[in-house]
Amino acid sequence: MQVILRFLYLLSLVFWIGSIFFFSFSAAPSIFKVLPKQLAGDLVTDIFPKYYLISYVCGVVAIATSLLSWLTGSHSSTMLYLLRVVILAIMLGLAIYAGAVIRPQTLEIRTEMRSLTKDSPRHSELHNRFNTLHKRSVLLNSVVFLLGIAIVFINAYNNKK
Repeated sequence: MQVILRFLYLLSLVFWIGSIFFFSFSAAPSIFKVLPKQLAGDLVTDIFPKYYLISYVCGVVAIATSLLSWLTGSHSSTMLYLLRVVILAIMLGLAIYAGAVIRPQTLEIRTEMRSLTKDSPRHSELHNRFNTLHKRSVLLNSVVFLLGIAIVFINAYNNKK
């Protein structure tokens, strides 16, 4: 049972961090480099629900398998275990906020911007708001990624021989 819990925990962590790395450093830059801006935005808008779903599922699985593993007594350091669970909960909370709060707001703003001419004052106002939300989303995803790297380090440290 412990092997299965550990496997699911590690798999969820790898998928979660890997999806952030791939999307942020490979897919998104390529999409915006190759496609016209509006089409690139449409494609990324279609990808985001799946991207965040991966985060939610992986976060829940990582936390659940950590808790189950702890309940069965397979932790070597309670302090490192608690740190890991707290970091995972923060990561999941940030991912949920980015996906369930910020993403719908940016989608609404983007839709309204497309209905306006680019020289209208409202378009400029919305564009600024969109940029602010986008920066916030990038920051949150960066923090989730860096915390994920920290979790990998904690696991490596905890498993040292």
